[in-house]
Amino acid sequence: MRVVIAEKPSVARDLARVLGASDRRDGYLEGNGLRITWCFGHMAELVPPEAYDPGWKKWALQTLPMLPEQFAVQVREGAEDQMKVVTRLVREPGVEAVVNACDAGREGELIFRYVMQLAGVDRPTLRLWISSLTDVAIQQGWQNLRPGRDFDALADAARCRSEADWLVGLNATRALTCACPDPGGVLSVGRVQTPTLAMVVARDREIEAF
Repeated sequence: MRVVIAEKPSVARDLARVLGASDRRDGYLEGNGLRITWCFGHMAELVPPEAYDPGWKKWALQTLPMLPEQFAVQVREGAEDQMKVVTRLVREPGVEAVVNACDAGREGELIFRYVMQLAGVDRPTLRLWISSLTDVAIQQGWQNLRPGRDFDALADAARCRSEADWLVGLNATRALTCACPDPGGVLSVGRVQTPTLAMVVARDREIEAF
C-alpha cells in the first residue's frame, strides 16, 4: 500500500481518476493499492513566539530578539480534521511508501515535509514531480517517481525561507512598533514586503520630483 499526499483536493481527484483509486472514503480516495489524500495548501505553520517562551507573548523591546533554538510546527487552525486523516493513513502498518504529490516547487516540498513532521513517522518517501495534470503527464510522472531524498536541498531552502520570514517579520515588526512612540497600530515589517515597499516609495518620490 502506498499513501499519496496531494496539495489540494482537486489534485487528489485528478490523480485518483488516472491512477485507479476510485473508492471514496472520509478524507481520501482508495483503490489499486493506493490511498490518495490531500492537504489544504499549507496545513502546518511555525508556532508563535509564546509557544517557545511565555515571556515572548508581550510586545516589548526587552524581549528582542526572539531566537528559538529549534523551530517547531503546529497544525493550522481549521485543518485539524484533515491532518488527523493524513496522520492515520501514513502511520498504518501496511504502508510501504508515502508519495509526495504536492506542487512541484519549494512550497510544495515544504507542505509535505511539515505534514510528515507533524505525523511523526519515518517512512520511505517518493516524489511525484509534474507541472501538468493531464492524464499523460500524471502517467509519465507516476512511472518516473524519484526518491524523496533527491529533494532534501529543496526542502532545506523552503525551511530557510519559512524560518527567515518568522525571524525577520516577527522581530522587526515588534521592534519598529515598540520603538515608535505612537505607531497608531502595528507597523508591519517583512522580508519581502518591506524592500518592495521601499521600491514603491522610491519610485513615487522620483515621480513627485520629476
